[in-house]
Amino acid sequence: MTSVAEVQSLLRFLKDAKVPIPLAISKVQELKRENLTDPQSLAKAPLPKILAIFQDEKLAKQVLSTAKRVSKKRTSSSTSVNSSSPKKKAKYAASDSGAQLSPADFEASLALPSWEPSNLEDVEIEINKTVLYTNRAPLVVAFVVQLLKYTMPSQPLSSRLSLAQAVMSMGAKSKALNLGIQSGTAAEDEGWGKGQPVIKVMGRSIKVMRRWGYDEQQTSDGTNEHSINQEQKVDMEKPPKPDTDTEHRVDIATQETIKADSSPRTKKEHPSATSKAEPPLWALDLDALKKSNASPLIPSTAPTSTIGPIYDPHTAKTYLLKSFATPSPSPSPAKPTAPAKEREQKEYNLARLLYALDLLYASWIDVIGPEELDRRAFGWYMRVRPQVEDGVKGWGGKGEVRLEKLMGLRR
Repeated sequence: MTSVAEVQSLLRFLKDAKVPIPLAISKVQELKRENLTDPQSLAKAPLPKILAIFQDEKLAKQVLSTAKRVSKKRTSSSTSVNSSSPKKKAKYAASDSGAQLSPADFEASLALPSWEPSNLEDVEIEINKTVLYTNRAPLVVAFVVQLLKYTMPSQPLSSRLSLAQAVMSMGAKSKALNLGIQSGTAAEDEGWGKGQPVIKVMGRSIKVMRRWGYDEQQTSDGTNEHSINQEQKVDMEKPPKPDTDTEHRVDIATQETIKADSSPRTKKEHPSATSKAEPPLWALDLDALKKSNASPLIPSTAPTSTIGPIYDPHTAKTYLLKSFATPSPSPSPAKPTAPAKEREQKEYNLARLLYALDLLYASWIDVIGPEELDRRAFGWYMRVRPQVEDGVKGWGGKGEVRLEKLMGLRR
């Protein structure tokens, strides 16, 4: 394996397996030496061999299970399945966008642009010369989407996008009220969603719902490449009982139950430091719930089709894709940029931004842990966000974001 394209393909696979980018880059040579250079070879490798390379059992299992899933998809992609009694489709909440999709396909539909540098040695040079032109709100979404990969690694992309949209929307609502752009009171201040579990992301308290039974890797035929112990499977109709150990317990709330967990947390526990059994989350859109004239409290007997509005992950993805332009040269060119070219450039810019954020978070997570990383993230955002006018005049204003500032924040 010597070509750049093959290295890029391997790095792309490791990223899909949720291996931090800096770590993935550092393991390329070891994987080459062991002839583990594609999903097919990794899928056939024994776990101890992969563990010897990554030195982390959880990460090694992730790589192996992802390799098996990818290999199986490639093997069966040319096979057409026709059956008079089709297998039961994977179930998940009716509120999920694209409910006709399996969880695996649903997550795939939310994939964000990724950047595979042609020359790994020049990554920092390429990022440092990248300048974006945007406003502050989508930058918040990007910061949170990548932050949650490190502070809440069990959350699938759909949950990370939903939570990121919530952080941005709630912050914008609060600022609009403070500036007098909007009047009234925030829904959460009026008691909407009372009783729902709350998590904190970048200092913002978010009401959430637990998506019990949702498995992001489950395909349309109901199969999953993970080896799941039958005793650990989650009953979709009934959430598991909480662990009585308060140091590692998980707040319990289902899409059919909003009873709050009143047991106190220990000071050491971060909202993201949950057990492996923690299900994916949806962020509740309380303002949308308020506008719907529904009850502030969702009854415990409510069916999953009426669990209340959520922050849609597709909305967050669309917002990210269209928000990161390149500053116009001065003087402006005679011909405007073609729409297709402009979209391509924005996606390219987003991919570089997400890559730079990955490098920033990965450099700190093992040193300060998820709680401190979450606390520092907003300060980092403040240091790189675009400069706009104060007050109402700066509302929605755009400016430059220099990625070299992000790179300078690394440990």
